[in-house]
Amino acid sequence: MGDMKAILEKKIREALSQLQEAGTLPVFAVPEVRVERPKDDRFGEYTTNIALVSAKLVGKNPMEIARLLQEKLTSEDFEKIEVAHPGYLNFYFPSRYFQDIVLSVLQPAYPELPVSRQREKVMVEYSQPNTHKEFHIGHLRNVFIGSTLVNVFRKTGDIVIAANYIGDTGTHIAKCLWGLREFHSGEDLDAVSDKAEFLGKAYAEATQKIEEKPEYEDAFKALQKKFEEGDADLVALWEKTRQWSLDEFERIYAELGVSFDEYFFESVEEQTGKALIPELLEKGVVKKSEGAIVADLEQYGLGVLVLVRKDGSALYGLKDIPLAKKKFEMFGIDRSIYVVDIRQELYFRQLFKILELYGFHKKMVYCGYEFVALKGGESMSSRKGNVVSARALIDAMVAKVIGQFPLSPHPEAIALGAIKFAMLKHSAESKIEFDIEDSVRLDGATGPYVQYAYARIASIRAKAAEKNISWEHAIASERALEEKEKNLIREISKFPELLLEVRESYETHKLAHYALRLADRFHSFYNDCIVIDEKNMKLSGERLRLVLAVQKVLGETFLLIGISAPEKM
Repeated sequence: MGDMKAILEKKIREALSQLQEAGTLPVFAVPEVRVERPKDDRFGEYTTNIALVSAKLVGKNPMEIARLLQEKLTSEDFEKIEVAHPGYLNFYFPSRYFQDIVLSVLQPAYPELPVSRQREKVMVEYSQPNTHKEFHIGHLRNVFIGSTLVNVFRKTGDIVIAANYIGDTGTHIAKCLWGLREFHSGEDLDAVSDKAEFLGKAYAEATQKIEEKPEYEDAFKALQKKFEEGDADLVALWEKTRQWSLDEFERIYAELGVSFDEYFFESVEEQTGKALIPELLEKGVVKKSEGAIVADLEQYGLGVLVLVRKDGSALYGLKDIPLAKKKFEMFGIDRSIYVVDIRQELYFRQLFKILELYGFHKKMVYCGYEFVALKGGESMSSRKGNVVSARALIDAMVAKVIGQFPLSPHPEAIALGAIKFAMLKHSAESKIEFDIEDSVRLDGATGPYVQYAYARIASIRAKAAEKNISWEHAIASERALEEKEKNLIREISKFPELLLEVRESYETHKLAHYALRLADRFHSFYNDCIVIDEKNMKLSGERLRLVLAVQKVLGETFLLIGISAPEKM
């Protein structure tokens, strides 16, 4: 099929040049020709405002220029070219154009993307859980956004490194270790069944105790100092409990169907950051202030970022500076993407400014996202110990799916699809109140709804096989397609463009919205257009070919957002 937008833009540029050469239009520098999809399908497949833009340059009526282009461009390639006030050109295509789209979707090389675009080596850093804390539902949103971005970049032909940066050092670790020593010293920790949950509760307990009794603060600080100085017993306890968290993370990732190519650890990057301090001081990027080391970014409207406290403890910035350099220098990437919650927006602006002042000018992108809470629940906090763990949510969703779809052969896959879709359908800037009941409905903007469209097509395919109806034997006819068929094909045709759009905008919610629109149009088509009709085998073959194309594109979209494509619900 080729890139129709690019083809049309080229045709329009050539038509304008020919009109100038013929003296019909005065000679002028042809502006950029932009062809877009209209917001309303009634205005054709593509539209352009080039006549309006050109009219300002030559002092002519835009409707006159539009009509000249209409006459020059009219050919059998178009069903019609319409001039619309105040000077738009709308392009309509014949039925064979739509049939060609369906055939192109069913080719092994689909989707064909522009070969001229620049491919990149990209690192997407996401998930970033802290050890010694529970993996909660907010972490799930991070994983779904990050893994979708990884899938999109891979689908567009880029080389992608999926990276995870584990928070395995810092104050929260010391608090957890102090809590274990102070309140659980006589217990057999190895006998604890859910070790990850236990660590999260131990951290919350320690935090609350310190807040309730300020005298505990000194005891905690003393332990933290011993730990940072390398006390053998504390380091051994840290290593053991750290592994408990890492093991739980891997179990969750396996269940979610995600994996990482590289792992980074704060405990490692902290040492590199400390070694970098003299150079940062020498270059004037940071300075000493009352015993601490800070980056004063006030002149850029970014405040002051503390890298090392006056007690010598390192904060995030000191670790992220060398890690940012390592990503580009060790892995040779072109773009570094950070998927981190919205609270860190200012911090990443500060980090990127520090790197710029240091002389490090690379393409680094912060992708923030808002919080997640259960519907009707209070805001979560690891410190308060009221987080909703990812494990608890998944278990609750599986139970709900079993009740909703008792005959489903794969309730776990439906449950995970429902969770992923419910979170990904919201833009990253939107807070989410996760509603378990709504997320598994078949009649809403849900994962099960779009998965049902896929399963419904699987049922159509099985019925067609029983009737010996095959799309491969269907010859494209010259019949005028019904509007529901055209609407469905229009939606299919948008998939390659959407891929490239998400690649640049990082707006992963657009994929979920696309799956909804495609499912909507499929259900609407199926309700009005007979697919399996033994009395009209040719028409049945054509429409079977169309629903197979829908299933393929739905399946591709599911792969990108990480939900299963069930043959049966």
